[in-house]
Amino acid sequence: MYIFGAVVLVCVVGWYSFNAIDSIGLQNQTGTAKVVAKEHRDARQTYTTDIIGGKARTVPRTTPEMYFLRLAIAGRETMGAVDKSLYNAVNPQDEVRVTYQRRRITGGLQIVSVTRY
Repeated sequence: MYIFGAVVLVCVVGWYSFNAIDSIGLQNQTGTAKVVAKEHRDARQTYTTDIIGGKARTVPRTTPEMYFLRLAIAGRETMGAVDKSLYNAVNPQDEVRVTYQRRRITGGLQIVSVTRY
């Protein structure tokens, strides 16, 4: 059992270390992206169970309404959250200006901001 616990601990520490190396201290890059698609997610309420003082308690969690744009940047696709006014102002195939970060190891893109020309 101790060996299993040690293996799990090493895996968890390794995972967080990998993510830290891959994403901390990245420089912002600016470029042009093409809107591939738009996605809207309605607000919703979910529930989680927390143990407080030895008793299980159901806690509601509210997820706000969100607007996403699927963007093509330099041959790669990624999604970025935007506000409702920008979501309504752009259509698929429009070009937008994006500020993004490229991950060190995985090469994934993380959208920092999206603005219209």
